[in-house]
Amino acid sequence: MTDSTSPARPVATAIRYLAIIAGCACLLLAAICVAIACQVFVQTGLFAQSYAMVGLISTAMGLLALTLARVWK
Repeated sequence: MTDSTSPARPVATAIRYLAIIAGCACLLLAAICVAIACQVFVQTGLFAQSYAMVGLISTAMGLLALTLARVWK
């Protein structure tokens, strides 16, 4: 007997690994943006709001992608 869901399994695995890669990339981008924002703040005393916002958004997207990878079956 063949299972009707067996052809979809490689696609689900590929989506899961792509979500993991995208989540890690977003979290790496967030770390870089926060580091740049901190460096700008230390050097100039001004808050780099654009870098902080990009870091915040990419953190949220990365966590959502990793949650998707964990839940995806």
